[in-house]
Amino acid sequence: MLFSVLLVSGCVQQQREIKEITIPGHPQIYSFSNDLREVLKVPVSGKADMQILFLQSSSIDIVFNGTSTQDNAYFRVVLIDMITKMQAYASNEGKQLTFRSYYFVDSKWYNSTNGEIEKPGLGTAIWLKGPETGAEETSVRADESIITVQGTSYKNLTLAGDRLVLVVFGIDRI
Repeated sequence: MLFSVLLVSGCVQQQREIKEITIPGHPQIYSFSNDLREVLKVPVSGKADMQILFLQSSSIDIVFNGTSTQDNAYFRVVLIDMITKMQAYASNEGKQLTFRSYYFVDSKWYNSTNGEIEKPGLGTAIWLKGPETGAEETSVRADESIITVQGTSYKNLTLAGDRLVLVVFGIDRI
């Protein structure tokens, strides 16, 4: 009996992960951290609004709560991954896209060089929330000009970041 269970379970074929995509007219392959089938399960609201924001914006603000060194490390990795792909995509679409980052600790705001600044007036912005800085779920949500990318763990934050990139790329299924 045990042999037949092992034999049957050995015949089950696992699907290979899909972590790369190509887009017609783009010379490179876009590589992702996660299996894109899992990424597409991350809930998104305001998808059409997000796509319009990216089409109309030449500069995007990045905002996060800087009180958690753990989340700050997560944000750094997720942001590098997201920004690299979104800038390459924009460039291949004939558009220049820049990013400015800001973070806050209590009521003080800082720029990307850790200089204290007045609270910035945000344009189109991506607001990151991690497990220690307010993430209530794993999702990507648009509310007017603010896109909230949140994950309840490092893995979930990478899934949400990859999900936003797929939204920008206009990809809903694999």
